[in-house]
Amino acid sequence: MTHPNDRDERELCGDCGGLCCAIYLALDEDGAYNGDGWLPDYVDLWTGRLVGSGALAFDADGAMVAGVAGVPPLHDPRLSHRQDAEGEAYRASLPEHVDVMKCQFCDPDTGCLLPRPYRAPICGEWVCDLWKARENA
Repeated sequence: MTHPNDRDERELCGDCGGLCCAIYLALDEDGAYNGDGWLPDYVDLWTGRLVGSGALAFDADGAMVAGVAGVPPLHDPRLSHRQDAEGEAYRASLPEHVDVMKCQFCDPDTGCLLPRPYRAPICGEWVCDLWKARENA
């Protein structure tokens, strides 16, 4: 099977809207926030992956900034998922198109903003069902 990273498949990936990039999805089916128990550790896991890949870094104040890839993150999930006044103010300050449920490097129109060498390794290893169906057709 040809791996997704072996070619550009914007149309195929656009069909689902980048659901594989919804790594910070913390809402249940009723729209209630349910990320209190698992989400902070999951944010830390992804932060480590993105720092390790060179996508993400931190400034002197601890804010998330562009790593060696040179792409600034669209949001900081440590703030965008806070369920308090600070989190609410942070979300309100973000551009309307930013989806905080998705990876901080996922643009809603173009997908992943990172050059392939700077994506977390798991992003190059995982293949969604759309890819599998297409390859097996």
